Amino acid sequence: MLKAQIGDEFACVTNLDQKSMMDKSQWCRCVLRKVKRDLWEVLDESATELLKEVPDIVGEDEGVSKEWGLWYVFPSEEDSAAALAAVKKGADYEGNDVRLQVSPNRAMLRWEAKIMQKRAQESDGEFTVGDVVQVGLHWVDQTKVDGKNLTAVVVEVLDGGNLRCACKNGVLKNTYAPHTVSMLPGPSNNRVLCGLESAFEEWQGLPKITEREAARVVSAVGGQGFNIVCHCNGGCDNKRCSCKKAGVLCSSKCHAGNLKCLNCSDE
Repeated sequence: MLKAQIGDEFACVTNLDQKSMMDKSQWCRCVLRKVKRDLWEVLDESATELLKEVPDIVGEDEGVSKEWGLWYVFPSEEDSAAALAAVKKGADYEGNDVRLQVSPNRAMLRWEAKIMQKRAQESDGEFTVGDVVQVGLHWVDQTKVDGKNLTAVVVEVLDGGNLRCACKNGVLKNTYAPHTVSMLPGPSNNRVLCGLESAFEEWQGLPKITEREAARVVSAVGGQGFNIVCHCNGGCDNKRCSCKKAGVLCSSKCHAGNLKCLNCSDE
């Protein structure tokens, strides 16, 4: 995996949940594709549907190359036989042949176009001002413990159909095509319950912010790129602790082994 080139693909079996190795329902056949130097895609076994993206950054403890053999394993003979049976039952041989014959760059462009087309088909495109939506965060703006989406409210639908969205602390600088966001379903699509009523009413007076800045406000650990650490030996329960003063939880970088800390996650 460390020597894989961009565009390389590998058949494997992975645990999508990554919580219980014994839960067989969470293990599935998939295809790993390296799309960047430090990013892999996990596709379904036919390599037509994106299941998730996995960062694989040098120096980090997580990622495909570090977790190979734990959460990502070689298919067994039984898995291979089941995959072959699925192909014979209904796979599109012609589509697979075309995909294998094109260059890696063209294959990537076709793949991205297919994903965009699928998202466009799934979106009804009927977003209106006031809807509460989920905006996906790029992996470089995520932390390991926070959510992968921002909850925002649509404050303007532009002439081209793109959406302008606002979070609690500002208006997002980027605008979004309808197929790149998802609407919260049913009763959860409520600005008041989501704490976005004030942002909706006063969005024109709010500052413009990036996704990373918006994620930092709701992050339990201060957000990606947040460098405050403390080296307290006590309970971290007053403003002498730099983390407590900044309103963020202490992290593993602060004081490994300090069992007195009261400003950390129970997990």
